[in-house]
Amino acid sequence: MARGIPAYALGGLIILVGFIASLTLILSIPSPLTTVTGYLNITANAYLGFGSNLLVIIGQNNFNFPITKVSIYIPRTGTNITVSGEIPSGSYFLLMIYQGLNNTVVMAPGLNVTGNPGNLANLTKSGVAYNLNATAVVYDIVKRGLFQLTTQDSGVVYAVPVITNVSRPIISVYVFQMAPMGSTEVTGFNLVSLGQVIGEVRCNISEPVPVLPGEPTYFAVNISSINGTLKPLGIWYTCNATPVTSLPTLLYLNLALKYVYTYNNIVIRREDWFPVYIIPTQLSNT
Repeated sequence: MARGIPAYALGGLIILVGFIASLTLILSIPSPLTTVTGYLNITANAYLGFGSNLLVIIGQNNFNFPITKVSIYIPRTGTNITVSGEIPSGSYFLLMIYQGLNNTVVMAPGLNVTGNPGNLANLTKSGVAYNLNATAVVYDIVKRGLFQLTTQDSGVVYAVPVITNVSRPIISVYVFQMAPMGSTEVTGFNLVSLGQVIGEVRCNISEPVPVLPGEPTYFAVNISSINGTLKPLGIWYTCNATPVTSLPTLLYLNLALKYVYTYNNIVIRREDWFPVYIIPTQLSNT
């Protein structure tokens, strides 16, 4: 004869099931300690060259937790890029897409990049804004935002100078040739602060820095020193400040590149100015 469950055991089972159900309900309620607040900020600019184009995206994590993934989608170009890694709260990230006639270079220093860069040649108008959709993953929570990508004409070269740690002022400089033919040589650079008092530091280099289409040229300079070498090129530089009191402040700092562009019988000597971006990669560095 089959026996049923004793009453005391059945009562205990009901209590256990009720406890588990209550615990599950409690765990399903988001804790105030893990509530995600804040927003993602993105500035996007496209520089239209002479057959080559450059997209520069700077994002800032204004959430209260690190961002682990950011996806960028631009309907106009078909760009669908994802950067992944850890972007701490309060810090920035840099994404650059450089396209020539036959090649594409995608860079996001310190992060992993996957996806489709699209076709930047579809940005046919300068001085206009296109839609840019961004999706950020913060603490496994998805946050979406709509931003704008602005376009402008570029010169023969375009440089992206960035400072990622203001306590150790090293300027990382990415130089792109915006023409798919010919070659460029950087012959010197200036640091100019356009605040209430204009300060300028003029720097000479021991030999030209070559810039070619297809791949950007990278070098880093220590702006707290009046002489040294460009890293990792090993080319010597010496600088003179005007006035000679000090190097210019980081506020409103610009990098002026002196260069010579050569293509067959065409020789162009220029000095172009580029704003220095201060984008701390970690909040503790600020």
